[in-house]
Amino acid sequence: MKKRTVTISSGEIELDIIRSSRRTMALYVRPGGTLLIRAPWYVPVNVLMQFVRQKTDWIEKQVEKLKNVRPVGAPLVIGDGSILPFMGRDLTVKISHGSRRSPSVSGDNLVLAVPGQASTEYLTRIVEGWYLREAKAYLISRTAELAAVHHDKLPEPRQVNVRKMKRRWGTCHSNGSIWLNRELIKKDPVLADYVIIHELCHLVHHNHGSEYYALLESIVPDYRELRTSLRNHQ
Repeated sequence: MKKRTVTISSGEIELDIIRSSRRTMALYVRPGGTLLIRAPWYVPVNVLMQFVRQKTDWIEKQVEKLKNVRPVGAPLVIGDGSILPFMGRDLTVKISHGSRRSPSVSGDNLVLAVPGQASTEYLTRIVEGWYLREAKAYLISRTAELAAVHHDKLPEPRQVNVRKMKRRWGTCHSNGSIWLNRELIKKDPVLADYVIIHELCHLVHHNHGSEYYALLESIVPDYRELRTSLRNHQ
């Protein structure tokens, strides 16, 4: 993937673009000083770049604030104000002290209720568990929904399981069961749907031959663009 950069007074700064079904553009300066812009599928790159260049003053201020913050790619460390991806949007962690309760989403915040002073390791375990529970609840239910919608082309899986995977978004076994990557709960639902349908198609064709791709394209005409998006933003 071509690396894009934006020039500010202190030099060049890298820019990543993530497209989804959202309706507006949003620009973020990430810890470590790189840029991220979330945008609708249909907005041309030149329009996105113009949008970013108009924000250079704001970018420089944010880069200065975040220059000593843990960079992207470092191990997950949770604290008050941390930004976490969830279903294609960003949630801000808010720590609430009191009786322990399950994490809850309130607007654009993920509220963590903890007793006393909790360590970052403790908070990280809570969030990791929350991600898994949310992924299981959503992805298993969504798989059943998509299989029902496309029942004329796709069979129902024998079983659907969710776990964290390092290299695959999903996998289909010969016994009719499907495994989905927990990390899909962080992605835009459109991308999660693509992965689910990708695996459901393997219940019909257990390979990546021409018949398989013809079936996939009949259900997801833009699967190539969705596949590229997943590959570029692991």
